[in-house]
Amino acid sequence: MSESKQKHLLIVYHSQSGRNESLAYAACRAAREAESEVEVRLLRAAEAGTRDIEWSDGLLLIFPENFGVIAGGMKDFFDRTFYPVIDRQIVRPFGVFICTGNDGGNALRHLERVAKGYSWRCVSEPLITTGAPNFEHINKAEELGAAFAAGLTMGVF
Repeated sequence: MSESKQKHLLIVYHSQSGRNESLAYAACRAAREAESEVEVRLLRAAEAGTRDIEWSDGLLLIFPENFGVIAGGMKDFFDRTFYPVIDRQIVRPFGVFICTGNDGGNALRHLERVAKGYSWRCVSEPLITTGAPNFEHINKAEELGAAFAAGLTMGVF
């Protein structure tokens, strides 16, 4: 009988107003409650780095769209980790939740280009919400966190 390896979920978020932070905490809470076999690490984008990505088996990315693009704090995370991740060939599945004042579409397109450069693959429907998160948005973040943890545990991605 083979020994199962504990899976690692990295949740990286950027938030200025607290909106995206509330979504990140909801996803984290649900992931931790859903699967005891998944260790979850929740980090602000400014604190996360290549070693965290290397540690992970998958990522959830939660951030706002600012001025029609990926928020600067999240873009900084990508800028700092891109070449080291490419050099180490760290390929990961990911999910995304964008909380924005606009429609979020351009930020999602930018993320898709960034993810293609990393060779990452999105394994869940991208979630985008406008304005302050309400009960429904928090529920969606919780569902994303729980489903991603379950997917890691089952080896679906």
